[in-house]
Amino acid sequence: MRAPELSCPICQADIPLSGDEKPGDEIFCTYCGAPCVIQGKVDSPASWEAEEDF
Repeated sequence: MRAPELSCPICQADIPLSGDEKPGDEIFCTYCGAPCVIQGKVDSPASWEAEEDF
């Protein structure tokens, strides 16, 4: 399965995923460095969104 494309909620930059992430995982924007958490349904990667984690 291909990893979904997420956007940073702070700077709107694309956040590349390696493919093994799942909802609840913390990720970081490669552009601004903002910490984010993946939100959405485990079985529906199309519903995933990055939410800021401050």
